[in-house]
Amino acid sequence: MNDINSPNTYPLPESYGETKIVLIARDPHCIFAYWEISGSETRKFIDEFGKELWKKSVPALKVKNLSRNSSFLVFIDQLANNWYINVDDINCLYEVEYGRSISEKFFIPQITSNYVITPGNTVSSSTSCHFTDYRNFGRDLYSYESNKIYEMYNMESYYRNLGISSMEFTVSSKFEQCFGLSSFELFGKE
Repeated sequence: MNDINSPNTYPLPESYGETKIVLIARDPHCIFAYWEISGSETRKFIDEFGKELWKKSVPALKVKNLSRNSSFLVFIDQLANNWYINVDDINCLYEVEYGRSISEKFFIPQITSNYVITPGNTVSSSTSCHFTDYRNFGRDLYSYESNKIYEMYNMESYYRNLGISSMEFTVSSKFEQCFGLSSFELFGKE
């Protein structure tokens, strides 16, 4: 029997023992966060701040609009591992911190997400058409031909304008961008 048609019998684990939070822009006014906080991260918090503070605090997400230099807290359920977050501003750079809070003014972050940019909520006024040959992504093989324009959206320059170095961009997982392509499509076969 073909392996593709056989059912997957491998059970997915409930957790992977990692501490990680990932942020995704769903639409102009909603971002989605999912996370996992390892037991060692919880023990680290209790060792550092005490069991009493752990019991008095509740889990929360601190949503930071880096473009407008503002933030707000979202108090979440103790057992939650993901959350849809409504945001007011479009075309803004966001980051989320997961942590514990006693009040609106007292928040202790445990982990910080990647950055996302919320899209605009209007149709673009640009009528130009740009194409990217994604098979050459990251290989500096972009070229201009008379009938085609290959344009690489230079994420590194964009983030440098925000004060982020190219080293931070290329090394840090905070800058993982979703292009809708797998790494196999990007770098696998041509």
